[in-house]
Amino acid sequence: MNFVNKILRGDKVIWIVSIILGIVSLIVVYSATSALAVSKYGGDTGKVLMKHLGMLLFGFVMMIIASRVNYKRYAKMALFLMIPCLALLLYTLVFGRNINDASRSINVGGFSFQPSELAKIILITYLARQLIMMEGSMYNFKDFLVKLALPILVTAGLIFSENLSTAVLLIAVCLVLLFVGRVKFLHIMALVGLCVLGMAAYLGYDAIKTSIENKHRRQTAQETMVIGEAGDNYKEKQNRIQTWANRIKTMGEDDEKVDRFDDKHMQRTYADIAVASSSLFGKGPGKSEQRNFLPHPYSDFIYAIIIEEYGLVGGVFVLFLYIVLFTRVLRIVIKKPLTFGSLMAFGLGFLIILQAMINMGVSIGLLPVTGQPLPFVSMGGTSLMATGMIIGMILSVTMSIEDESMNKEQEIQALTEETENERELESRD
Repeated sequence: MNFVNKILRGDKVIWIVSIILGIVSLIVVYSATSALAVSKYGGDTGKVLMKHLGMLLFGFVMMIIASRVNYKRYAKMALFLMIPCLALLLYTLVFGRNINDASRSINVGGFSFQPSELAKIILITYLARQLIMMEGSMYNFKDFLVKLALPILVTAGLIFSENLSTAVLLIAVCLVLLFVGRVKFLHIMALVGLCVLGMAAYLGYDAIKTSIENKHRRQTAQETMVIGEAGDNYKEKQNRIQTWANRIKTMGEDDEKVDRFDDKHMQRTYADIAVASSSLFGKGPGKSEQRNFLPHPYSDFIYAIIIEEYGLVGGVFVLFLYIVLFTRVLRIVIKKPLTFGSLMAFGLGFLIILQAMINMGVSIGLLPVTGQPLPFVSMGGTSLMATGMIIGMILSVTMSIEDESMNKEQEIQALTEETENERELESRD
């Protein structure tokens, strides 16, 4: 028992919630990857499970390592890693692996790595440091722009063009963190305005660029007689505005007027079927039917599979775990108000809960398809590693609170013993 306590130091509730989420991940991913096992591993579901187990264990290792580091050291790490992180994002944007017309990952030692996951952690930690450094000082708008707004705009800007949902998620977390850190409301609104202007400028550039590319493609197609031979196979590339508008539009379209099983509506349709065909307790473990039709049942739509197999009870239980996790983070904020540790823990904890809510919202049809994984449940190496680091960093803060409370208890105990000794001596005299 002492050995376990030495490893699982910090907030025990956070440890328990993380372990339960890991167990849920193993069970659900094993069920949801049956089609993936057939297509990539000849039907060997055990190989898929062992691969996911390895990634999950790596996430827990990162969690233990991160929890052992004194949380105050993360302030210096974020300061030194901010520029290299931006350089890595730029490298990914230019030379990264292209998936669905987006450069989101790079290959490191044969493994796919998404720098945006690391960038979220570094930026939030960096902002927590800057907020404490600026607290109480008479900073002006120029200081706000250089020390807070610029890092947010550059980081989100490098992510935005290839991954809108991650960029918007990161900006939302940063804005809430600035508000909690008592940044002037007018400054926060100015940052919102800059984000909107930056987004509008990029979308205008992307629309012009896409129009020029489509014009060139039409000319090339006409020259090679592609349109004349197979005109139905020719499709123009959509710009970002059209892509995002279509995702939102598909949520409100009349079922009778569209083909719900075409490429554009397929993900939403099968997710809706998975949720609608469930019951209070679901179909049972491993009995999902829509896992064979959903493109990414083990990542983007894993919550739909959870509801299909375990029903409303299973879905509420997973939601409850994330709520418990966030309440433990709020406990840190209450115990250590407006310190670097509390701001860092709040920002990282809010990132996890917001990402979880987005994944759940997409799975049950409340939000357009975004591609955000369910933290510590969805299959994915970079996501599991990043979530492990985040929870470990939060645990590092809880360990300092635990040590402080132990020191206080020891001090009280020592004072009590001294008082009792003094009384005993007085009684003898």
